Amino acid sequence: MVAARTSAHSSQTADWINSLDKRPEERSSEDVDIILARLKKVKAFKGFNPSLLQQICLCGFYEGLEKGIMLYRQGDIGTSWYTVLSGSLDVKVSETSSYQDGVTICTLGTGTAFGESILDNTPRHATIVTREFSELLRIEQKEFRSLWEKFYYCMAGLLVPPYGVMESTCGSDRIPDKENIPFVPLSKHPNKTLSEKILHAGKILRNAILSKAPHMIRDRKFHLKTYRQCCVGTELVDWLMQQSSCVHSRPQAVGMWQVLLEEGVLNHVEQEMNFQDKYLFYRFLEDEREDAPLPSEEEKGESQEELQEALLFLSQTGPDAHLRMILRKPSSDRAADDLEIIYEELLNIKALSHLSTTVKRELAGVLIFESHAKRQRRQYIYYNQIQTIFFNGTSWYIILKGSVDVVIYGKVSFSSVLKCL
Repeated sequence: MVAARTSAHSSQTADWINSLDKRPEERSSEDVDIILARLKKVKAFKGFNPSLLQQICLCGFYEGLEKGIMLYRQGDIGTSWYTVLSGSLDVKVSETSSYQDGVTICTLGTGTAFGESILDNTPRHATIVTREFSELLRIEQKEFRSLWEKFYYCMAGLLVPPYGVMESTCGSDRIPDKENIPFVPLSKHPNKTLSEKILHAGKILRNAILSKAPHMIRDRKFHLKTYRQCCVGTELVDWLMQQSSCVHSRPQAVGMWQVLLEEGVLNHVEQEMNFQDKYLFYRFLEDEREDAPLPSEEEKGESQEELQEALLFLSQTGPDAHLRMILRKPSSDRAADDLEIIYEELLNIKALSHLSTTVKRELAGVLIFESHAKRQRRQYIYYNQIQTIFFNGTSWYIILKGSVDVVIYGKVSFSSVLKCL
């Protein structure tokens, strides 16, 4: 691997780069403070507690790579984990043993963390090549494993590969979707479906609330009307952020509650579709019954044992739910942060890679979400990674997950599948 910096970058070398270039044992407390100030601005590190960030400041290294530099090849055994501080890198997958046949399936942008295969010494799933001058933070395998063991519950929810777990035998048109990411199963229920896991996670959270903060679930009055056994949106967000360091922001907590809302495990009392961090009333599914049982002491104990796994699971499923929630909003209601989230999603889409930044930002303001059940006449399924674009005469569509049958009437009737793998 060849590392280089342009003269422009050399002449403007920042203090934090000088600090990262020092050997770990030579870094002073001032160096750590300088590095820490820079890393706090990186998206991938926003959820890390101060102790973890300080450890990263002590063991991380700076890499400045020119355009076209291969960071590592598909099939290599990794030695380091990386975070993109600036620039971008292409992810290339090959069906053959030759990395030169690789096809770009997505792009890793600023704030992306990747390289977790070093945890179990599995071969790299893809070849990574810089798309432009890029700055990376690198942590070597031994130090990363040590951090992982000590700060697992914080790191696991944040360091999921953005392009999913890719098999070396995938097709050249494949873009793995986020649903292929191996969610950490609830330890006692590894064989449950995704819906069953969400239902179980909701039960764990309800029991934990009734165990730790039973006052949160109670009858409430608003405009002379009484709402039975419900919680307040802002209180649910507050509570979730207090339970684990892997819940690092209010928007993230909103996405986690949205997962439960979409599955019907949690419901707005007036059946609103989106969870909001406001003084709005929400009710757990079990509390819809007038004779809803309270958890037993055994169930309370189990909820405490499984709470961290449930939170980790929801932190992994929450980003997609948050994106769907934003895409359901009318364009006029989308805030600047909402548009940025959609735009960042579009950056990883192969079908849109030829579009300019301006066009992608315009798309972020007009795309809307639709979901259709199997075998409907108009079967457009939106969910995770975008693969295929097509028209139906009045609208322009992007398939996020699933497939559609294409049938031409008036000619020879046939069926073909536009797959999102």
